[in-house]
Amino acid sequence: MPIDTHLRWLKIDNLSPTARRFAEFCKTDIQQYKDDDDFDLDIYQDAVRFVVQKLHQKTVDSA
Repeated sequence: MPIDTHLRWLKIDNLSPTARRFAEFCKTDIQQYKDDDDFDLDIYQDAVRFVVQKLHQKTVDSA
């Protein structure tokens, strides 16, 4: 499976603007790692989930 399909789970429609910008960056950024043998997709996805959740939560809680 191509690496750029691994963030399809990341839906940006209901995210805060800050979380949405970060998620869009990650969807683009992951494509750069196709040939990197040291890249750990599972760790990357876990980090994306964590940061998106924190950014979204912070924005929603501040509103």
